[in-house]
Amino acid sequence: MLEETEFDLFRNEEFASRCISICITLCNNASAKLNINVNFAVNFNYVFNATATVKNQYAVITFNLGLIEKLETIISDSIELFLKEDVASLTIDKEQIYKLKNISNKCCISYLFYHELAHVLQLSSASSNDIYNYQEIYSIQDSFDIRKHVYEIDADLFGSNMAVFELFEDIRDINNQFSSITLFNLLTALLFTTANVIIEFSENSFQEIYYKQGSHPHPLIRIVKCSEQILSFASKNLSIQKPFFEAILQRNGAMISQINYSSGRRVDYPKLYSENSIDIESYSDEIDSLNEQYKELIRFRSQDLFNVLTN
Repeated sequence: MLEETEFDLFRNEEFASRCISICITLCNNASAKLNINVNFAVNFNYVFNATATVKNQYAVITFNLGLIEKLETIISDSIELFLKEDVASLTIDKEQIYKLKNISNKCCISYLFYHELAHVLQLSSASSNDIYNYQEIYSIQDSFDIRKHVYEIDADLFGSNMAVFELFEDIRDINNQFSSITLFNLLTALLFTTANVIIEFSENSFQEIYYKQGSHPHPLIRIVKCSEQILSFASKNLSIQKPFFEAILQRNGAMISQINYSSGRRVDYPKLYSENSIDIESYSDEIDSLNEQYKELIRFRSQDLFNVLTN
């Protein structure tokens, strides 16, 4: 594990320190308010990965050094491309760019942390003799276990909820109101950066659509579910018509298709989604139908957890 005295190993020590500080704050808040024993650590490993480990009612959420390093690049590249988009380039000034970057950093970190916390809570009833270790790196070779897909979608929804809450907290004005154009831009940026994190975790798994296979649901399925959850949270808390959210989805899909991911990968998101939307919806429905078999899922207590963690 990485010691604080070793933070100079990071290319951008300022970003790394802020990321770790946010995670420690979130971890301490969860420990105190949920009365659980969970700690946060950084693993000296350059693989882009995060882990939730549970044993004997003790838990550790671990971010690899490589995740924190690449996360900075993902967010900065995402925002740089986003700012070239037509609407963004006309409506975001220099002062707002700085705020956009800070909010995007915080929301992405929150999504990742609360995704791992969800795994900790899912496994909180684990027997004392077992060690449960959930990793975010994809493996197509792993034997298929539908429970892992159910857990991952559940954790994604919780992480997405907490991330969009953080966004709302940062952009509401003194009268508890929101600017429509600010919402339009920042919700799009949140969908875009979240999608890019998932795509990087998946490595080459985007090349071929799959369903009942591998350690994690296909990244396209996860992106669709996270986007739906973020916009669902927003729509429940805002008096805005459906076309507003449809426009956000269109902007997000168009931008995903313009970015070069690691190893030179390109993702034609609109084409992939249009060709597979029916099967994605069918598999999502199948996952949802299995939820009742797993009472440990976050969705059965998400409102209670949300209320406790945010008050």
